[in-house]
Amino acid sequence: MTPLLALLGKYWKPFAITLLVAFLFWRVFDAGYESADSAWKQQWLQRDLADSTATLHREVAERAEERRRQLVVVEERKRADDELAKVQANVDAANRAGDGLQQQLATLRRQLARSETGRISAIAAAGATKAETTRVLAELLGESDKRAGIYAKEADERYAAGSSCERTYDKVISSKENE
Repeated sequence: MTPLLALLGKYWKPFAITLLVAFLFWRVFDAGYESADSAWKQQWLQRDLADSTATLHREVAERAEERRRQLVVVEERKRADDELAKVQANVDAANRAGDGLQQQLATLRRQLARSETGRISAIAAAGATKAETTRVLAELLGESDKRAGIYAKEADERYAAGSSCERTYDKVISSKENE
């Protein structure tokens, strides 16, 4: 160990200077590395902030668009409900008119059955045939009127639903075309 101490005692100044220079090089390198690392961290932070801001703006715009579309759908649903209420009112009026016609036909049948022609035997057969024919035609007319009312109601409801759907689609799509 003494030769080492002797060597150290002889060359301690150059050894200390070498250690000092190595330490200074290490500190300069470390400071440069930390500076570059800090610059990159700052750039990544700015990029992340820009991405977050863009995402937030996009989400706000999408929410506003969804609210607008929802409002369009609610308005159209209300309009369609109003149209369907009008259709139902028309159906009810047609049903009342059909019931009135059925009552008039029933009265006419009774009148024909009690008519004076039914008392005369030769004419009675012709009157009975007329009465039966009238009854069959009245029933046929009543049934066709009822079925026509059902078909008209269904057609009106489908027309109102289709029109409402088409208007909703047009209003929702028109905003995308404006963008």
